[in-house]
Amino acid sequence: MQDFYERNIDYLRLSITDRCNHRCFYCTCNNLFLKEENLMTYDEVNLISQFFYELGIKCIRITGGEPLLRNDVVRIVKALSSRFTVSMTTNGSKLSQLAKDLKDAGLHSLNISLNSLKQETFYKITHARLKPVLAGIDRAIEEKMNVKLNVVVNHMNFDELPDLVEYAFSRKIPIRFIEMMPIGKQNTGVVFEKQILEKLSELNLSPVDIRLGFGPARYFVTKDGNYIGVISALSKAFCNTCNKLRVSCDGKLYPCLGSDFFIDLLAAVRKKIPESEILNMIIKSVEKKPFSHNMIVSQVKNKMNRLGG
Repeated sequence: MQDFYERNIDYLRLSITDRCNHRCFYCTCNNLFLKEENLMTYDEVNLISQFFYELGIKCIRITGGEPLLRNDVVRIVKALSSRFTVSMTTNGSKLSQLAKDLKDAGLHSLNISLNSLKQETFYKITHARLKPVLAGIDRAIEEKMNVKLNVVVNHMNFDELPDLVEYAFSRKIPIRFIEMMPIGKQNTGVVFEKQILEKLSELNLSPVDIRLGFGPARYFVTKDGNYIGVISALSKAFCNTCNKLRVSCDGKLYPCLGSDFFIDLLAAVRKKIPESEILNMIIKSVEKKPFSHNMIVSQVKNKMNRLGG
């Protein structure tokens, strides 16, 4: 597919739950979850994903909430991997139990959130335990899965960035630092790419023209060949090359994370609207994908735990 600005759209981020067992301060995740009947079922996930397959989507990233909280997550991965390259973003807390099953089901890669290596700091950011996440990372590496680490940079973990880099390099996996976005709440104290790179200046990072996965990170390489990515959605917006769409856990298609425009695919499916009409709905919504977001000056009302990052 192409949007109005002739960007090729071939990547879908698919949220399968709004539930999460972490409570990260920068996310809207709380105890006000959708009713179970408002979430997509396994069959509905499969059907809605098929629409995008027919329209040329090649890669799906499963998100949440925390996708590993769904009892049928392995079944979903297995179904999607027969048509797409499937990746997942997870907090890693249940990976030690599920890594092997996910790999066997066809999961291509994992992005794992790791916002601190100190339990006290980790708890302040996530209100969760660090140990299960570290165990999950190690298990995924043992299973020889493609793993990247995600760090949302903020005032609580900024001084820890070199330690996080050392941790990733010791395990021979890439790490990406993400500017905190105002999705669902007006997060203050954003740390921008310039500050991140200054904090890591002793590593003598060199920019490199490489993509690890399907996301928008710009990568830098150390003299030892280790990769560090930065996702600078605010300070260096990458909207002009955006190739993605998002479907929330309640089946709403959002062409842009930074816009509250959506179409309700789940409602259309449950009303048994003909497939040809639903495909046309998707095409028309993609045509309305904005050229850029405005998050640097305004808050977005979308709920991150329903839509995924």
